Amino acid sequence: MSCRFTMSRNKLLAKRFLHLGRRRFSVVVTHEDLKQEVRPYEDIPGPRPIPILGNKFRFIPGFQTYDFSDLLKFNKKLYDEYGPIVKFSGLEPNNDLVFVFNPQDIETVFRSDSQWPFRPPLKSLAYYRKHTRKDFFKGVGGVLIDQGKEWQEARHHVNPILMQTKVVQMYAPKIDQVAEEFVAKIPGWIDSKDEILDDFKNEMHKWALESIAVVALDTRLGCLADKLDPNSEPQRMIDSVHTLLEVLHNLEFGGEAFLWRIYPSPSWRKFVKVMDFFTDVSYKYVQQAIERSKSRPEGTEPSALERLLARDPNPTRGVIMALDMLMAGIDTTSHSLTNVMLHLSENQDKQEKLHQELQRISPDPYQPITNEMLNEMKYLKACIKESMRMMPVVTSNIRMTTSEIVLSNYRVPAGVDVLMATGAMSRFKEHYNEPDKFLPERWIRGGEQEEKANPFVTLPFGHGARKCIGMRFAQLELEIALAKMMRRFRWEFKYGPMEYKSTLVHAPVKPLKFTIFKR
Repeated sequence: MSCRFTMSRNKLLAKRFLHLGRRRFSVVVTHEDLKQEVRPYEDIPGPRPIPILGNKFRFIPGFQTYDFSDLLKFNKKLYDEYGPIVKFSGLEPNNDLVFVFNPQDIETVFRSDSQWPFRPPLKSLAYYRKHTRKDFFKGVGGVLIDQGKEWQEARHHVNPILMQTKVVQMYAPKIDQVAEEFVAKIPGWIDSKDEILDDFKNEMHKWALESIAVVALDTRLGCLADKLDPNSEPQRMIDSVHTLLEVLHNLEFGGEAFLWRIYPSPSWRKFVKVMDFFTDVSYKYVQQAIERSKSRPEGTEPSALERLLARDPNPTRGVIMALDMLMAGIDTTSHSLTNVMLHLSENQDKQEKLHQELQRISPDPYQPITNEMLNEMKYLKACIKESMRMMPVVTSNIRMTTSEIVLSNYRVPAGVDVLMATGAMSRFKEHYNEPDKFLPERWIRGGEQEEKANPFVTLPFGHGARKCIGMRFAQLELEIALAKMMRRFRWEFKYGPMEYKSTLVHAPVKPLKFTIFKR
Protein backbone atom coordinates (compact mmCIF):
# COMPACT_ATOMS: atom_id res chain seq x y z
CA MET A 1 0.00 0.00 0.00
CA SER A 2 1.38 3.41 -0.88
CA CYS A 3 2.05 6.09 1.74
CA ARG A 4 -0.88 8.11 0.40
CA PHE A 5 -3.33 5.28 0.99
CA THR A 6 -1.92 4.51 4.41
CA MET A 7 -2.59 8.14 5.35
CA SER A 8 -6.07 7.89 3.86
CA ARG A 9 -6.83 4.83 5.97
CA ASN A 10 -5.51 6.52 9.13
CA LYS A 11 -7.67 9.60 8.50
CA LEU A 12 -10.73 7.38 8.05
CA LEU A 13 -10.07 5.59 11.34
CA ALA A 14 -9.48 8.90 13.14
CA LYS A 15 -12.69 10.38 11.73
CA ARG A 16 -14.75 7.41 12.90
CA PHE A 17 -13.10 7.49 16.33
CA LEU A 18 -13.92 11.20 16.79
CA HIS A 19 -17.47 10.58 15.65
CA LEU A 20 -17.90 8.06 18.44
CA GLY A 21 -16.89 10.71 20.97
CA ARG A 22 -16.40 9.43 24.50
CA ARG A 23 -18.46 6.29 24.08
CA ARG A 24 -16.43 3.18 24.93
CA PHE A 25 -17.03 1.27 21.73
CA SER A 26 -14.52 -0.61 19.59
CA VAL A 27 -13.71 1.01 16.28
CA VAL A 28 -15.15 -1.04 13.44
CA VAL A 29 -14.41 -0.22 9.84
CA THR A 30 -16.89 -1.84 7.50
CA HIS A 31 -16.32 -2.99 3.94
CA GLU A 32 -18.40 -0.02 2.77
CA ASP A 33 -16.08 2.35 4.65
CA LEU A 34 -13.01 0.93 2.95
CA LYS A 35 -14.46 0.83 -0.56
CA GLN A 36 -13.00 4.21 -1.35
CA GLU A 37 -9.51 2.86 -0.70
CA VAL A 38 -9.78 0.06 -3.26
CA ARG A 39 -8.16 1.18 -6.49
CA PRO A 40 -9.21 0.15 -9.99
CA TYR A 41 -7.60 -2.71 -11.84
CA GLU A 42 -6.11 -0.36 -14.42
CA ASP A 43 -3.96 1.27 -11.72
CA ILE A 44 -2.00 -1.88 -10.84
CA PRO A 45 1.66 -1.13 -11.60
CA GLY A 46 3.57 -3.11 -14.18
CA PRO A 47 5.23 -3.04 -17.61
CA ARG A 48 3.09 -0.93 -19.92
CA PRO A 49 1.86 -2.45 -23.17
CA ILE A 50 2.44 -0.74 -26.51
CA PRO A 51 -0.10 -0.42 -29.34
CA ILE A 52 -0.74 -3.57 -31.41
CA LEU A 53 2.01 -5.66 -29.77
CA GLY A 54 0.84 -5.14 -26.18
CA ASN A 55 3.39 -6.77 -23.86
CA LYS A 56 3.93 -9.82 -26.05
CA PHE A 57 7.11 -8.38 -27.50
CA ARG A 58 8.76 -8.73 -24.07
CA PHE A 59 8.68 -12.51 -24.54
CA ILE A 60 10.15 -12.53 -28.06
CA PRO A 61 13.92 -13.15 -28.44
CA GLY A 62 15.69 -9.98 -29.44
CA PHE A 63 13.11 -7.74 -27.77
CA GLN A 64 13.15 -9.13 -24.24
CA THR A 65 13.42 -6.57 -21.49
CA TYR A 66 13.46 -9.29 -18.84
CA ASP A 67 15.48 -12.47 -18.51
CA PHE A 68 13.03 -15.36 -18.30
CA SER A 69 15.78 -17.99 -18.08
CA ASP A 70 15.75 -17.73 -14.27
CA LEU A 71 12.21 -17.23 -12.98
CA LEU A 72 13.26 -16.70 -9.37
CA LYS A 73 15.44 -13.75 -10.40
CA PHE A 74 12.76 -12.52 -12.80
CA ASN A 75 10.10 -12.53 -10.09
CA LYS A 76 12.42 -10.77 -7.64
CA LYS A 77 13.17 -8.10 -10.28
CA LEU A 78 9.45 -7.47 -10.78
CA TYR A 79 8.98 -7.10 -7.02
CA ASP A 80 11.92 -4.70 -6.73
CA GLU A 81 10.63 -2.57 -9.64
CA TYR A 82 6.89 -2.48 -8.95
CA GLY A 83 6.16 -3.76 -5.42
CA PRO A 84 3.87 -6.48 -4.02
CA ILE A 85 1.51 -6.63 -7.01
CA VAL A 86 2.45 -6.39 -10.69
CA LYS A 87 0.30 -6.56 -13.83
CA PHE A 88 1.23 -7.87 -17.26
CA SER A 89 -1.53 -6.92 -19.70
CA GLY A 90 -1.61 -7.03 -23.48
CA LEU A 91 -0.85 -10.76 -23.74
CA GLU A 92 -3.73 -11.65 -26.05
CA PRO A 93 -4.93 -14.30 -26.74
CA ASN A 94 -3.77 -15.18 -23.21
CA ASN A 95 -5.35 -13.63 -20.12
CA ASP A 96 -3.74 -10.77 -18.26
CA LEU A 97 -1.17 -11.96 -15.75
CA VAL A 98 -0.99 -10.50 -12.24
CA PHE A 99 1.98 -11.34 -9.98
CA VAL A 100 1.44 -11.17 -6.21
CA PHE A 101 4.14 -11.22 -3.51
CA ASN A 102 1.97 -10.93 -0.40
CA PRO A 103 0.89 -13.99 1.63
CA GLN A 104 -2.42 -12.32 2.51
CA ASP A 105 -3.14 -11.92 -1.19
CA ILE A 106 -2.22 -15.54 -1.80
CA GLU A 107 -4.60 -16.65 0.93
CA THR A 108 -7.31 -14.48 -0.64
CA VAL A 109 -6.75 -16.14 -4.02
CA PHE A 110 -7.00 -19.66 -2.60
CA ARG A 111 -9.96 -18.81 -0.32
CA SER A 112 -11.81 -17.42 -3.33
CA ASP A 113 -11.47 -20.71 -5.22
CA SER A 114 -14.83 -21.87 -6.49
CA GLN A 115 -16.09 -25.44 -6.18
CA TRP A 116 -13.93 -26.18 -9.20
CA PRO A 117 -10.68 -24.17 -8.87
CA PHE A 118 -9.45 -22.94 -12.23
CA ARG A 119 -5.73 -23.44 -12.71
CA PRO A 120 -4.80 -22.29 -16.22
CA PRO A 121 -3.77 -25.40 -18.14
CA LEU A 122 -0.80 -25.81 -20.41
CA LYS A 123 -2.54 -24.78 -23.60
CA SER A 124 -0.31 -26.86 -25.86
CA LEU A 125 -0.91 -30.00 -23.78
CA ALA A 126 -4.66 -29.35 -23.72
CA TYR A 127 -4.69 -28.87 -27.49
CA TYR A 128 -2.75 -32.09 -28.01
CA ARG A 129 -5.18 -34.16 -25.93
CA LYS A 130 -8.38 -32.44 -27.01
CA HIS A 131 -7.62 -31.98 -30.72
CA THR A 132 -4.39 -33.47 -32.07
CA ARG A 133 -4.99 -36.88 -30.46
CA LYS A 134 -8.70 -36.72 -29.84
CA ASP A 135 -8.86 -40.13 -31.50
CA PHE A 136 -7.14 -41.60 -28.44
CA PHE A 137 -8.16 -39.36 -25.51
CA LYS A 138 -11.78 -38.93 -26.63
CA GLY A 139 -12.31 -35.74 -24.66
CA VAL A 140 -10.69 -36.93 -21.41
CA GLY A 141 -8.04 -34.43 -20.35
CA GLY A 142 -7.09 -35.46 -16.80
CA VAL A 143 -6.29 -33.47 -13.67
CA LEU A 144 -3.63 -31.34 -15.37
CA ILE A 145 -5.84 -29.74 -18.00
CA ASP A 146 -9.52 -30.44 -17.29
CA GLN A 147 -11.67 -27.80 -15.58
CA GLY A 148 -15.06 -27.75 -13.89
CA LYS A 149 -17.03 -30.97 -13.62
CA GLU A 150 -14.58 -32.82 -15.87
CA TRP A 151 -11.72 -31.93 -13.51
CA GLN A 152 -13.77 -32.99 -10.49
CA GLU A 153 -14.45 -36.35 -12.12
CA ALA A 154 -10.77 -36.86 -12.91
CA ARG A 155 -9.74 -35.92 -9.38
CA HIS A 156 -12.48 -38.17 -7.99
CA HIS A 157 -10.82 -41.16 -9.65
CA VAL A 158 -7.21 -40.49 -8.67
CA ASN A 159 -7.46 -38.75 -5.27
CA PRO A 160 -8.37 -41.84 -3.19
CA ILE A 161 -5.41 -43.64 -4.74
CA LEU A 162 -2.53 -41.21 -5.00
CA MET A 163 -3.34 -39.15 -1.89
CA GLN A 164 -4.20 -42.04 0.46
CA THR A 165 -1.50 -42.66 3.08
CA LYS A 166 -2.15 -46.41 3.15
CA VAL A 167 -1.58 -46.76 -0.59
CA VAL A 168 1.58 -44.61 -0.53
CA GLN A 169 3.07 -46.53 2.39
CA MET A 170 2.42 -49.77 0.54
CA TYR A 171 5.06 -48.68 -1.99
CA ALA A 172 7.87 -48.07 0.53
CA PRO A 173 9.52 -51.50 -0.04
CA LYS A 174 9.48 -51.09 -3.83
CA ILE A 175 10.77 -47.51 -3.70
CA ASP A 176 13.43 -48.66 -1.24
CA GLN A 177 14.51 -51.39 -3.63
CA VAL A 178 14.98 -48.89 -6.47
CA ALA A 179 16.92 -46.52 -4.19
CA GLU A 180 19.10 -49.38 -2.94
CA GLU A 181 20.06 -50.39 -6.48
CA PHE A 182 20.86 -46.77 -7.28
CA VAL A 183 22.94 -46.04 -4.18
CA ALA A 184 24.80 -49.36 -4.46
CA LYS A 185 26.19 -48.19 -7.81
CA ILE A 186 27.69 -44.95 -6.46
CA PRO A 187 31.10 -46.39 -5.41
CA GLY A 188 31.63 -47.54 -9.00
CA TRP A 189 31.09 -44.00 -10.28
CA ILE A 190 33.84 -42.38 -8.16
CA ASP A 191 37.17 -41.54 -9.82
CA SER A 192 40.69 -41.26 -8.38
CA LYS A 193 39.92 -37.72 -7.14
CA ASP A 194 36.94 -39.01 -5.14
CA GLU A 195 34.67 -37.17 -7.58
CA ILE A 196 31.61 -38.68 -9.19
CA LEU A 197 31.29 -39.19 -12.93
CA ASP A 198 30.25 -36.32 -15.19
CA ASP A 199 27.01 -38.07 -16.14
CA PHE A 200 25.68 -38.28 -12.58
CA LYS A 201 22.77 -35.99 -13.48
CA ASN A 202 21.54 -38.56 -16.00
CA GLU A 203 21.86 -41.29 -13.35
CA MET A 204 19.68 -39.20 -11.04
CA HIS A 205 17.06 -38.93 -13.76
CA LYS A 206 17.20 -42.70 -14.27
CA TRP A 207 16.56 -43.23 -10.56
CA ALA A 208 13.59 -40.82 -10.64
CA LEU A 209 12.08 -42.44 -13.74
CA GLU A 210 12.51 -45.96 -12.37
CA SER A 211 10.90 -44.89 -9.06
CA ILE A 212 7.86 -43.18 -10.56
CA ALA A 213 7.32 -45.95 -13.12
CA VAL A 214 6.88 -48.41 -10.24
CA VAL A 215 3.77 -46.43 -9.31
CA ALA A 216 2.53 -44.94 -12.57
CA LEU A 217 3.16 -47.92 -14.87
CA ASP A 218 3.17 -50.72 -12.28
CA THR A 219 6.47 -52.05 -13.64
CA ARG A 220 10.24 -51.89 -13.44
CA LEU A 221 11.61 -50.31 -16.60
CA GLY A 222 15.23 -51.31 -16.08
CA CYS A 223 16.54 -47.72 -16.06
CA LEU A 224 19.34 -48.53 -13.62
CA ALA A 225 21.08 -50.94 -15.96
CA ASP A 226 24.69 -50.04 -16.74
CA LYS A 227 25.32 -48.08 -19.95
CA LEU A 228 21.81 -47.86 -21.30
CA ASP A 229 21.61 -47.97 -25.07
CA PRO A 230 20.74 -44.45 -26.33
CA ASN A 231 17.87 -46.00 -28.30
CA SER A 232 16.54 -48.06 -25.39
CA GLU A 233 13.06 -47.29 -24.14
CA PRO A 234 14.17 -46.03 -20.68
CA GLN A 235 16.84 -43.70 -22.09
CA ARG A 236 14.46 -42.41 -24.75
CA MET A 237 11.93 -41.68 -22.00
CA ILE A 238 14.51 -39.71 -20.01
CA ASP A 239 15.59 -37.77 -23.09
CA SER A 240 11.97 -37.15 -23.99
CA VAL A 241 11.22 -35.61 -20.61
CA HIS A 242 14.05 -33.10 -21.05
CA THR A 243 12.86 -32.27 -24.56
CA LEU A 244 9.28 -31.99 -23.33
CA LEU A 245 10.12 -29.45 -20.62
CA GLU A 246 12.17 -27.35 -23.03
CA VAL A 247 9.56 -27.20 -25.79
CA LEU A 248 6.64 -26.75 -23.39
CA HIS A 249 8.34 -23.70 -21.92
CA ASN A 250 8.86 -22.29 -25.41
CA LEU A 251 5.28 -23.07 -26.44
CA GLU A 252 3.71 -21.61 -23.31
CA PHE A 253 5.98 -18.70 -22.37
CA GLY A 254 8.81 -18.37 -24.89
CA GLY A 255 9.26 -17.14 -28.43
CA GLU A 256 6.73 -19.59 -29.91
CA ALA A 257 3.98 -18.92 -27.37
CA PHE A 258 1.87 -17.16 -29.99
CA LEU A 259 3.15 -18.90 -33.12
CA TRP A 260 2.30 -22.59 -32.72
CA ARG A 261 -1.42 -21.78 -32.82
CA ILE A 262 -0.94 -20.36 -36.34
CA TYR A 263 1.38 -22.95 -37.88
CA PRO A 264 3.27 -26.08 -36.69
CA SER A 265 6.39 -24.42 -35.30
CA PRO A 266 9.61 -26.40 -34.62
CA SER A 267 8.84 -26.74 -30.89
CA TRP A 268 5.30 -27.89 -31.67
CA ARG A 269 6.54 -30.64 -33.99
CA LYS A 270 9.01 -31.85 -31.35
CA PHE A 271 6.25 -31.72 -28.73
CA VAL A 272 3.87 -33.88 -30.75
CA LYS A 273 6.60 -36.44 -31.45
CA VAL A 274 7.53 -36.71 -27.77
CA MET A 275 3.92 -36.89 -26.61
CA ASP A 276 3.10 -39.61 -29.14
CA PHE A 277 6.04 -41.65 -27.79
CA PHE A 278 4.95 -41.20 -24.15
CA THR A 279 1.35 -42.05 -24.98
CA ASP A 280 2.30 -45.26 -26.79
CA VAL A 281 4.63 -46.43 -24.00
CA SER A 282 2.08 -45.68 -21.28
CA TYR A 283 -0.68 -47.46 -23.17
CA LYS A 284 1.51 -50.55 -23.54
CA TYR A 285 2.15 -50.83 -19.80
CA VAL A 286 -1.46 -50.07 -18.87
CA GLN A 287 -2.56 -52.97 -21.08
CA GLN A 288 -0.03 -55.21 -19.34
CA ALA A 289 -1.39 -54.14 -15.95
CA ILE A 290 -4.92 -54.97 -17.07
CA GLU A 291 -3.80 -58.48 -18.02
CA ARG A 292 -1.92 -58.96 -14.73
CA SER A 293 -4.89 -57.86 -12.70
CA LYS A 294 -6.95 -60.70 -14.19
CA SER A 295 -4.64 -63.28 -12.60
CA ARG A 296 -3.73 -61.45 -9.40
CA PRO A 297 -3.91 -63.90 -6.46
CA GLU A 298 -6.91 -63.37 -4.23
CA GLY A 299 -6.11 -61.50 -1.04
CA THR A 300 -3.12 -59.60 -2.42
CA GLU A 301 -3.20 -55.81 -2.46
CA PRO A 302 -3.87 -54.28 -5.89
CA SER A 303 -1.39 -51.73 -7.22
CA ALA A 304 -2.23 -48.05 -7.59
CA LEU A 305 -2.80 -48.55 -11.32
CA GLU A 306 -5.00 -51.57 -10.71
CA ARG A 307 -7.03 -49.60 -8.17
CA LEU A 308 -7.57 -46.85 -10.72
CA LEU A 309 -8.62 -49.32 -13.39
CA ALA A 310 -11.06 -50.88 -10.92
CA ARG A 311 -12.66 -47.47 -10.41
CA ASP A 312 -12.70 -46.70 -14.13
CA PRO A 313 -12.02 -49.62 -16.50
CA ASN A 314 -11.44 -47.18 -19.38
CA PRO A 315 -7.68 -47.64 -20.04
CA THR A 316 -7.46 -44.02 -21.21
CA ARG A 317 -7.82 -42.86 -17.61
CA GLY A 318 -4.89 -45.09 -16.59
CA VAL A 319 -2.77 -43.79 -19.46
CA ILE A 320 -3.50 -40.18 -18.51
CA MET A 321 -2.60 -40.79 -14.86
CA ALA A 322 0.66 -42.41 -15.96
CA LEU A 323 1.44 -39.59 -18.39
CA ASP A 324 0.78 -36.90 -15.79
CA MET A 325 2.96 -38.61 -13.18
CA LEU A 326 5.80 -39.24 -15.63
CA MET A 327 5.82 -35.70 -16.99
CA ALA A 328 5.61 -34.14 -13.54
CA GLY A 329 7.62 -36.63 -11.53
CA ILE A 330 11.00 -37.19 -13.20
CA ASP A 331 12.81 -33.86 -13.45
CA THR A 332 11.03 -32.39 -10.42
CA THR A 333 12.00 -35.23 -8.10
CA SER A 334 15.58 -35.61 -9.34
CA HIS A 335 16.19 -31.85 -9.16
CA SER A 336 14.71 -31.71 -5.65
CA LEU A 337 17.08 -34.45 -4.50
CA THR A 338 19.99 -32.67 -6.19
CA ASN A 339 19.16 -29.40 -4.45
CA VAL A 340 19.02 -30.84 -0.95
CA MET A 341 22.31 -32.66 -1.58
CA LEU A 342 23.89 -29.37 -2.71
CA HIS A 343 22.62 -27.57 0.38
CA LEU A 344 23.93 -30.30 2.68
CA SER A 345 27.26 -30.32 0.83
CA GLU A 346 27.61 -26.58 1.39
CA ASN A 347 26.65 -26.95 5.07
CA GLN A 348 28.75 -29.75 6.48
CA ASP A 349 27.54 -29.16 10.05
CA LYS A 350 23.95 -29.78 8.95
CA GLN A 351 25.01 -32.86 6.99
CA GLU A 352 26.75 -34.23 10.08
CA LYS A 353 23.67 -33.60 12.21
CA LEU A 354 21.56 -35.48 9.66
CA HIS A 355 24.05 -38.36 9.60
CA GLN A 356 23.84 -38.68 13.38
CA GLU A 357 20.06 -38.96 13.16
CA LEU A 358 20.34 -41.60 10.45
CA GLN A 359 22.94 -43.56 12.43
CA ARG A 360 20.61 -43.68 15.40
CA ILE A 361 17.54 -44.75 13.43
CA SER A 362 19.36 -47.03 10.96
CA PRO A 363 22.41 -48.59 12.70
CA ASP A 364 22.89 -50.90 9.74
CA PRO A 365 23.45 -48.63 6.71
CA TYR A 366 22.31 -51.38 4.35
CA GLN A 367 18.99 -52.22 5.97
CA PRO A 368 15.75 -51.28 4.16
CA ILE A 369 14.18 -47.95 5.08
CA THR A 370 10.69 -48.57 6.45
CA ASN A 371 7.71 -46.28 6.99
CA GLU A 372 8.28 -46.50 10.73
CA MET A 373 11.88 -45.33 10.31
CA LEU A 374 10.81 -42.46 8.07
CA ASN A 375 8.38 -41.28 10.74
CA GLU A 376 11.34 -40.84 13.11
CA MET A 377 13.52 -38.93 10.62
CA LYS A 378 12.44 -35.45 11.67
CA TYR A 379 15.67 -33.73 10.70
CA LEU A 380 15.77 -35.40 7.28
CA LYS A 381 12.28 -34.11 6.52
CA ALA A 382 13.30 -30.66 7.77
CA CYS A 383 16.32 -30.66 5.43
CA ILE A 384 14.06 -31.40 2.46
CA LYS A 385 11.57 -28.68 3.46
CA GLU A 386 14.34 -26.12 3.90
CA SER A 387 15.88 -26.98 0.56
CA MET A 388 12.50 -26.59 -1.14
CA ARG A 389 12.09 -23.21 0.54
CA MET A 390 15.45 -21.97 -0.66
CA MET A 391 15.46 -23.46 -4.14
CA PRO A 392 12.03 -24.71 -5.23
CA VAL A 393 11.75 -26.68 -8.43
CA VAL A 394 8.37 -25.06 -9.11
CA THR A 395 8.71 -21.34 -8.46
CA SER A 396 5.06 -20.29 -8.28
CA ASN A 397 1.39 -21.28 -8.11
CA ILE A 398 -1.25 -19.95 -10.47
CA ARG A 399 -5.03 -19.55 -10.51
CA MET A 400 -7.49 -17.82 -12.80
CA THR A 401 -9.95 -15.60 -10.98
CA THR A 402 -13.55 -16.73 -11.42
CA SER A 403 -15.01 -13.65 -9.74
CA GLU A 404 -13.81 -10.19 -8.75
CA ILE A 405 -11.42 -10.15 -5.78
CA VAL A 406 -9.35 -7.46 -4.05
CA LEU A 407 -5.58 -7.94 -3.91
CA SER A 408 -3.27 -5.36 -2.28
CA ASN A 409 -6.18 -2.87 -2.42
CA TYR A 410 -6.71 -3.27 -6.15
CA ARG A 411 -9.78 -4.74 -7.79
CA VAL A 412 -8.91 -7.77 -9.90
CA PRO A 413 -11.76 -8.86 -12.18
CA ALA A 414 -12.71 -12.38 -13.22
CA GLY A 415 -10.69 -13.95 -16.00
CA VAL A 416 -7.23 -12.85 -14.82
CA ASP A 417 -4.38 -15.32 -14.24
CA VAL A 418 -2.87 -14.64 -10.81
CA LEU A 419 0.69 -15.90 -10.36
CA MET A 420 1.63 -16.35 -6.71
CA ALA A 421 5.41 -15.96 -6.57
CA THR A 422 6.03 -18.14 -3.52
CA GLY A 423 9.55 -19.12 -4.60
CA ALA A 424 10.80 -15.53 -4.51
CA MET A 425 8.80 -14.72 -1.37
CA SER A 426 10.44 -17.59 0.53
CA ARG A 427 13.71 -15.59 0.43
CA PHE A 428 12.17 -12.36 1.80
CA LYS A 429 13.45 -11.20 5.21
CA GLU A 430 9.97 -10.29 6.38
CA HIS A 431 9.01 -13.98 6.33
CA TYR A 432 12.12 -15.82 7.55
CA ASN A 433 15.11 -15.00 9.74
CA GLU A 434 18.31 -15.11 7.69
CA PRO A 435 16.43 -16.36 4.63
CA ASP A 436 19.60 -17.00 2.60
CA LYS A 437 20.93 -19.47 5.18
CA PHE A 438 20.18 -23.20 5.11
CA LEU A 439 18.58 -23.74 8.52
CA PRO A 440 16.53 -26.98 8.68
CA GLU A 441 16.01 -26.28 12.39
CA ARG A 442 13.40 -23.66 11.51
CA TRP A 443 11.06 -26.55 10.56
CA ILE A 444 11.52 -28.61 13.76
CA ARG A 445 8.37 -28.27 15.84
CA GLY A 446 9.11 -27.30 19.42
CA GLY A 447 12.77 -26.64 18.65
CA GLU A 448 14.65 -23.54 19.79
CA GLN A 449 14.94 -22.25 16.21
CA GLU A 450 11.41 -23.09 15.08
CA GLU A 451 9.84 -20.40 12.91
CA LYS A 452 6.16 -20.00 12.27
CA ALA A 453 6.01 -18.18 8.98
CA ASN A 454 2.73 -17.47 7.25
CA PRO A 455 1.66 -20.84 5.78
CA PHE A 456 0.97 -19.21 2.39
CA VAL A 457 4.59 -18.14 1.85
CA THR A 458 6.25 -21.47 1.03
CA LEU A 459 4.09 -23.86 -1.02
CA PRO A 460 6.37 -26.25 -2.98
CA PHE A 461 3.47 -28.59 -3.78
CA GLY A 462 0.75 -25.97 -4.16
CA HIS A 463 -2.33 -25.66 -1.98
CA GLY A 464 -5.96 -26.65 -1.89
CA ALA A 465 -7.89 -28.99 -4.12
CA ARG A 466 -5.45 -28.62 -7.02
CA LYS A 467 -2.21 -29.18 -5.15
CA CYS A 468 0.27 -31.68 -6.57
CA ILE A 469 -1.48 -35.02 -6.96
CA GLY A 470 1.81 -36.97 -6.70
CA MET A 471 3.07 -35.08 -3.65
CA ARG A 472 3.10 -38.03 -1.23
CA PHE A 473 4.92 -40.33 -3.63
CA ALA A 474 7.51 -37.64 -4.41
CA GLN A 475 8.17 -37.18 -0.69
CA LEU A 476 8.53 -40.93 -0.20
CA GLU A 477 11.06 -41.21 -3.05
CA LEU A 478 13.08 -38.23 -1.81
CA GLU A 479 13.18 -39.32 1.82
CA ILE A 480 14.28 -42.88 1.15
CA ALA A 481 16.95 -41.99 -1.42
CA LEU A 482 18.35 -39.12 0.67
CA ALA A 483 18.47 -41.29 3.81
CA LYS A 484 20.50 -43.98 2.03
CA MET A 485 22.88 -41.55 0.31
CA MET A 486 23.63 -39.54 3.44
CA ARG A 487 23.88 -42.60 5.69
CA ARG A 488 26.64 -44.20 3.60
CA PHE A 489 28.57 -41.24 2.18
CA ARG A 490 29.74 -37.75 3.03
CA TRP A 491 29.16 -35.30 0.18
CA GLU A 492 31.01 -32.15 -0.89
CA PHE A 493 30.54 -29.85 -3.88
CA LYS A 494 33.59 -27.75 -4.83
CA TYR A 495 32.25 -26.17 -8.01
CA GLY A 496 29.61 -23.91 -6.57
CA PRO A 497 27.61 -21.88 -6.54
CA MET A 498 25.29 -23.90 -8.74
CA GLU A 499 23.74 -22.12 -11.71
CA TYR A 500 20.05 -22.58 -12.51
CA LYS A 501 17.83 -22.31 -15.56
CA SER A 502 14.05 -22.14 -15.70
CA THR A 503 11.95 -24.01 -18.21
CA LEU A 504 8.72 -25.34 -16.71
CA VAL A 505 10.86 -26.26 -13.71
CA HIS A 506 13.78 -24.50 -12.08
CA ALA A 507 16.76 -26.79 -12.68
CA PRO A 508 20.51 -26.89 -11.95
CA VAL A 509 22.65 -26.67 -15.08
CA LYS A 510 26.24 -27.38 -14.00
CA PRO A 511 27.55 -30.97 -13.90
CA LEU A 512 26.93 -32.58 -10.51
CA LYS A 513 30.63 -33.12 -9.72
CA PHE A 514 30.20 -34.11 -6.09
CA THR A 515 33.20 -35.22 -4.07
CA ILE A 516 32.20 -38.33 -2.13
CA PHE A 517 33.69 -40.05 0.91
CA LYS A 518 32.46 -43.39 2.22
CA ARG A 519 31.29 -43.27 5.83
